[in-house]
Amino acid sequence: MELLHFIWVDLLYRPVYNLVIFTYQTLPGHDMGLTIIYLALLVRILLLPASLSGGASSQKVEDLKPQLLKLSRMPEAGRRRDLTRQLLKDNRVNIYATAFVLFAQIAFLAVLYQVFQSGLHEDPSALAYFEVTEPIDTTFFGLFDLAAKNWWLPLITAIMLYIQLSLTTPEPAKGAKLSDVWYVLVVPVFVFVVLLFLPSAKSLFLLTSILFSIGLYFGAKLIFHTEPAGLSNDAE
Repeated sequence: MELLHFIWVDLLYRPVYNLVIFTYQTLPGHDMGLTIIYLALLVRILLLPASLSGGASSQKVEDLKPQLLKLSRMPEAGRRRDLTRQLLKDNRVNIYATAFVLFAQIAFLAVLYQVFQSGLHEDPSALAYFEVTEPIDTTFFGLFDLAAKNWWLPLITAIMLYIQLSLTTPEPAKGAKLSDVWYVLVVPVFVFVVLLFLPSAKSLFLLTSILFSIGLYFGAKLIFHTEPAGLSNDAE
């Protein structure tokens, strides 16, 4: 139990708590909404190499589908697994990059949830690495409380997630079933329902991350004249 407490409090919760407080005090205006936007952009920029690696790997897997399908029909499980691993290795497919990006964002959001759930309203002297001289205002430009729930920010987030998935999901093959593209509709609805029960800070964080991915999509398309794959890993 002591080890779990050390991992959660000292390695995860306390650093994120201090990062939020430090960013809040450092940014002009001392606005918590700007703090969340800044942190979301910071996380995405730090994870950008892994995001691009995962996107490239997703495209390679798409190109290798005929060979992977052929290997999947082999009767010997051991040989099938070895040949599949070798095929991915020869084509430099990093199957862990996208999973790493997703896990890192989920972990950060989980800690951020706890920070907004209780941490910002408690005495910071026990957790802060530095002196906190003023109370923390959790509103976004005084318009709404990021520590409270609302319905319209989750709705905007779900709509933008639907747009992102629509942009980054390959066109279904002719005669494809609805089940082949179900997640484009189901995932945004699921995210909307979940966000309804969480502090609106999480909606703002996720919305910023989604807008970053959409901007990255159009930026890559404009620069490289191609449609980048694998950028839809914000809330899968």
